[in-house]
This record gives sequence, C-alpha cells and structure tokens, in this order.
Amino acid sequence: MGDALSGIYEGFTQRLGELRKHHDDLLVSLDYHEARALGVKAADAAVAPLVWSAAVGERWPTTLVTEFLHISRQALHKRVANGSALGLPGRGTTWFPVWQFDLERHEVRPVVVEVIRAFLEELGPVDPYLIAAWATTPQRELGASPEEWLASGKDPAELVRIARRAAREVGR
Repeated sequence: MGDALSGIYEGFTQRLGELRKHHDDLLVSLDYHEARALGVKAADAAVAPLVWSAAVGERWPTTLVTEFLHISRQALHKRVANGSALGLPGRGTTWFPVWQFDLERHEVRPVVVEVIRAFLEELGPVDPYLIAAWATTPQRELGASPEEWLASGKDPAELVRIARRAAREVGR
C-alpha cells in the first residue's frame, strides 16, 4: 500500500485506462496541450473537495445535522433557504460547518442568522463557501477566527460587526 499521492495517481491511471476502452477515438484526437489542460482540470477537480474542507473546517452532512437538531431534511433546507443556517452544497449532500452549532443546546447559534444577514445585506446573494471560509480565518479585530470567538463564548454582537466589515471589504 502506497501513500496518498500514489493512490490518486493509480486511481486516475486506472480510470483513464477504462475510459480509453470506450472513448479511445476521442482521447487520441486531442493534441498534447489539450490533453495536458484536461489533466490539470482533473487534478484540480480531484483535490478541490480537500482544499475546501480544509478552508471551511469541520463540517457535517445533512443526515447528521437533522439528527443533531431533531428536524426533518425539509425543515433544515428551509433554514438554509431563509438564511438561518449555513449549508454548503456538495456531491449528494449539503455540508454544514460545525462552528454554527451550539453543541450543548443542539441548536444553530442565534448569531449565525445575523452573520449570514450581514454578508447578504452587503453583497446580495453570496456563495456560502465565502462565509464558511471567513468563519475559520483569523480576524485581526477579534484576535481569533470567528469560529474560535464563538467557541469561547465572547460577544456575538462584536462578531456581527466584524462580519459586516468583512463583507464590505469583499464588496469593494
């Protein structure tokens, strides 16, 4: 058994070999530069979920969040739609950053709706990954990331103020 990079390489090579059996005429019609560009895109696509996972921190899938909150999938997705929970679209599930939950009370922290609203009011429709990545990034004014700020029980109003400032900066 090899390392992770070897596993990615072997999986890619195996799958490419399988695809060649059915689509060799398409693959051999590419010139070197087109084929290389496709290889770069494939590597980006393979690693992107890992990069985003690192950027947004720990996250739970829909099934785990519905159990944690004791609500239906429909109720959870209604919360995402109305901005009272942050959901990140994924393959086959929606992912929910764990920082938004009060783990003792089994609820979404009340400040989350205000943070989401701060970004929406400044930017309009916003990629939820932007908010999730912001929440795990240290903010100079807080001396911590918003995720750490919430975990330590500090003033949520200050967090909303910083969220508005960050959204304004992104919007410039």
